[in-house]
Amino acid sequence: MKLKLEVFIVLFGLFVASISFANEKKTNGEFNQWQYKFSGEERFRYEYKKDFDFNKSREDNGGLFFHRFRLSAKAAFGDAAEIFIEGLDAQTGGHRIKATANQTDDFDLHQAYLNIFNIAGSDFDVKLGRQELKYGKSRLIDAPTWSNRIRTFDAGVVHYGHNGFYGDILYGQDVKYDDDKLNTSRNEEMLAGTYFGYQKEKSTPLSEGYFLSLIDIKGTNDIHRYTVGARLQANAPVGAVVDIEMPFQFGETGTTTSGTKTIRAYAFHADVSKSFEKCPWKPKLAVAYDEASGDKDPNDSVNNTFVPLYQSTHTPYGLMDFFRWQNMRNPEVSLTFSPTGKLKVTPQMDLFWLQSKFDNWYNSSGGNVRTKTSGERGYYVGSEVSLRAAYEVNKNIKLESGYAHFFPGGYVKDSGADDEADWFYTQVVAKY
Repeated sequence: MKLKLEVFIVLFGLFVASISFANEKKTNGEFNQWQYKFSGEERFRYEYKKDFDFNKSREDNGGLFFHRFRLSAKAAFGDAAEIFIEGLDAQTGGHRIKATANQTDDFDLHQAYLNIFNIAGSDFDVKLGRQELKYGKSRLIDAPTWSNRIRTFDAGVVHYGHNGFYGDILYGQDVKYDDDKLNTSRNEEMLAGTYFGYQKEKSTPLSEGYFLSLIDIKGTNDIHRYTVGARLQANAPVGAVVDIEMPFQFGETGTTTSGTKTIRAYAFHADVSKSFEKCPWKPKLAVAYDEASGDKDPNDSVNNTFVPLYQSTHTPYGLMDFFRWQNMRNPEVSLTFSPTGKLKVTPQMDLFWLQSKFDNWYNSSGGNVRTKTSGERGYYVGSEVSLRAAYEVNKNIKLESGYAHFFPGGYVKDSGADDEADWFYTQVVAKY
């Protein structure tokens, strides 16, 4: 903790000193237009989990506490460049159940980058340093904030934007958290590719395409996974909005013992939403469907498991994080309404099937919830119903709470204990 804090203090001091020095320089008798801002964010969340292993005979119910603090500073030189530095501290605790160790990290460097805009009067920007990456609807690349730890990359991004066209060329290495040492990245896990799109105006159709390469050679299983895909968002009749995304993956994965496997996998997303602005409480109805392929035969030479790279977590596929965009089929319906201008309430229902019963059931972090390799087993995993509410006290303080209940289906019964699960959370976020 001491070493991490000292490193951040040194970087923070250099940041302030550089801005002070820059402001002392004059151009044509006037100070350069450096502007800087300091900000912070603190979040505290309590969760209660019951029977997350679907076995009520085990004493594994209890509460978890999550605390996260972020401190940042930004300096902008007009619209030409900006420097950003941010530190993050994440702590956890548990009551009756053990806190998740992978959500703890003593104060460490979270982001530190330089962003240069309109290089030499062109439409190109360059962003270099430790940074969060987010693209599209975050189904493949995101910096999800639900977890205490937030994903970052040591990366370089070249961005182009002109007359509605935009595109990025990116290269990054995933930063690995280390509670005892400084967080670092290594060239054993590398993300590269391009993400581009076009939207003339906010009310007109949006189209995006991408090619992403993920090379992972840090273990005994070398992975070369390539993802190509497209996304379309457009207005539909009666004021509805349609969003469709279709990625496909290819490449190879192999170990020294089992040999190389060819990757052939796909995923699909579609949702339709409509807001009823003239109705009381301004309800918004959304219906969605997600599918991602699973492996058809673990003994053949082809791996059909779609992997959602560095995806978002928590809300896309139910609130309980039992699923992600991997070997699944998930119809969903939700209704968001606002009883007041500051309060939003969302009831939601999700149904879940495995796309292949010969593959694993994967949770939001990619871990195996259940695996059944032989005997009778169905596709239907279960359903989740949830209710969440968010209230903005003011522009700096936001309250949020939610409850979810999971009803196990045939696959859960076929693979072990099949008791129902419950989850509750409440949190407060304060920005300074």
